[in-house]
Amino acid sequence: MSIPETAAPRRDAVLAAALAVFGRYGFQKTSMEAVAKAAGISRPGLYLLFPGKEELYRATMRGVMEQGQRAMEACFADEALRFEERVVAGLDALAGQYVESQMAKDLGELLENSGPQLGSMFHDYQEKARATISARIAALAPPGVLTGEVAADDVMDVLFSAAMTWKQTSATRAEFRDRIRTAVRLICRTAA
Repeated sequence: MSIPETAAPRRDAVLAAALAVFGRYGFQKTSMEAVAKAAGISRPGLYLLFPGKEELYRATMRGVMEQGQRAMEACFADEALRFEERVVAGLDALAGQYVESQMAKDLGELLENSGPQLGSMFHDYQEKARATISARIAALAPPGVLTGEVAADDVMDVLFSAAMTWKQTSATRAEFRDRIRTAVRLICRTAA
């Protein structure tokens, strides 16, 4: 269903409010009434934009994942950064945002545990992120990093897996970035 252009700002405001409410209460405990109140609109007005809580949730989580993907892609596209800096910034944009703030951690857990509500969406976005990282590594890796035995997919798999683990175990976002930086340096050093 296409949203009229005049409804787009209101829809965006509702999605921002929904993000805060879902992040705080989770899917099960969030009501359409709570989202409408947080967004400053009536409940019937909310239902005009989203026919139900599941559709609202899917749209909200899709927005979170798309924002992370766009931020990661922008970091990899930043020609002012060296390879190591692009990888660290890209993985930080994708996963580091879930390290320090409680709301971000709650949203990370919500995304990872929303199979019934999101279906394959979370997996599909992870696969899209993995493909982007692999392609950027293939295009940007310093000479010697990729060999006949080590492909861009291999480097991506190590870094992506490490990032997903470290977003859960790092005490701070700075620690998360330092761990990614060390991993990239080890990969590049091994190639040298």
